[in-house]
Amino acid sequence: MSQQNELNTYMVPNKPINGRIYESPAPSQAHNESANATFGGCFNSYNSSWVPSKNNGQPFTPMFQSTPKQAGGSFKHSSWRNATPSSTPRRQNGDLGSVHVRLIDLELNNATTSSLNTSHNRSLRKSVTLKDVLVNEALIEFATDKNGCRFLQEQYPEHSDGGIHDDIFRRMVEDRSMFLSMCRNMFGNFFVQRMVECSNNEEQEIVMEHLVTEMYTLCLDKSACRVIQLAVQKLEVHLASRLAAELRDSDLVRLSIDQNGNHVIQKIIKTLPVSAWDFVVKFFCNDENLIAVCQDKYGCRVVQSTIEKLSEDPHLECYSQRLHLLKNLMVGVTRNCGQLASNEFANYVVQHVVKCGGAMETFRDIIIEQCLLRNLLSMSQEKYASHVVEVAFLRAPHRLAFEMMEEIFEGYIPHPETNRDALDILLFHQYGNYVIQQMINICCNAILGRSDRHLEQKEIEQYTKWLERIKERVSRNSNRLERFSSGKKIIEALHASSIGTLMSPSAGQYH
Repeated sequence: MSQQNELNTYMVPNKPINGRIYESPAPSQAHNESANATFGGCFNSYNSSWVPSKNNGQPFTPMFQSTPKQAGGSFKHSSWRNATPSSTPRRQNGDLGSVHVRLIDLELNNATTSSLNTSHNRSLRKSVTLKDVLVNEALIEFATDKNGCRFLQEQYPEHSDGGIHDDIFRRMVEDRSMFLSMCRNMFGNFFVQRMVECSNNEEQEIVMEHLVTEMYTLCLDKSACRVIQLAVQKLEVHLASRLAAELRDSDLVRLSIDQNGNHVIQKIIKTLPVSAWDFVVKFFCNDENLIAVCQDKYGCRVVQSTIEKLSEDPHLECYSQRLHLLKNLMVGVTRNCGQLASNEFANYVVQHVVKCGGAMETFRDIIIEQCLLRNLLSMSQEKYASHVVEVAFLRAPHRLAFEMMEEIFEGYIPHPETNRDALDILLFHQYGNYVIQQMINICCNAILGRSDRHLEQKEIEQYTKWLERIKERVSRNSNRLERFSSGKKIIEALHASSIGTLMSPSAGQYH
């Protein structure tokens, strides 16, 4: 298995640590079962064959050789690693200086049986302590190794104890550039997350001061964005708000459409008070920015999360401020509704507005009235806009559903030569037929009493008339419809509605 595939393989999550499970890429099954498995370029415990690693194209010096390093070499091993013997000496009480910590002590060495392997690995883990790692200056090498970082996460004390917890934290943050490189490391970031979660107020202040210096670039990094998200969630509100404020003057379009950065923006929106990220909403109120973000597969989700948060329960805090920002944002959405509804990703934003209830019902009705009505035929024939029309039929109040139905049946003049009207066109259209299927389902649910709201008898009678008109048109064109899978679905839906109508409850129950 290639090295890249090995790094992309993940183990089953470890046991929870303080209620949180930290995961990092782990060796593949084949790696675990190989008698020649190596760890970080080391030799294994069963033979002395050495598998070299590369450093900028140069092989590492085998650690079991006594040949001195060449002067001026491009790579320098830590002293403990070059002096590592073929077996770890037994630690004498009080004699930490004689212990040579090796990364191979954390290797999942093979044994004849899984039970032997488990006990052997457990004994090896007991032979290494955090103090050993610090004394041998191996903290960074452990943090950047797949098994080493897991060891550090398991052993790192949860609370500041004036001892090993403080020593490790101090060593990790004493060099800002090194700390930030750990945030970007594919393994090191997991240990940094553990440190953040276990940090006290003073330590949180230091972490924030480090992260804020390169906040924007960290948000765009695959590994560091995880650290930023956890910091936003775990740091004190005033510290997390300072992290968010650092993005105020950054390129929010790029951040919102980035596969890593979008998660940071969403975490800020969902976690912090609205006063900490109102600049994001104001940025989206610009039409150009809004369209650029909505038309991206990641950005459209950022806008949806913003709408969700702003339209939350009015009994929650800052509702008046949230409502004001929501109105400003929805002005841009409704103004550009036609363009958004026709886009591959932006149509989900419009659907989201139509689907949401509560405070969003007002904006749902505005979108239907100002964007959809008088454009139903053309939008129903578009690949993405047709989805918006379907959702609008499903969510529209009866007043607007009536106008939409009437537009399909009576709103368009038949073609002078073919005499085909809107219903004929949509029945045979590859996208429009789904709109007709939705209309059939809505009518059937209303007649059978499965509507989401109470309907008066006269409203039920209106839905019955619409369903009969569709049945009559389908019956007239049944031979042609049966040639297409979509046409067969329409016929089947109508057949099911006929059976259901015979079993429908009496009209008296609707009063």
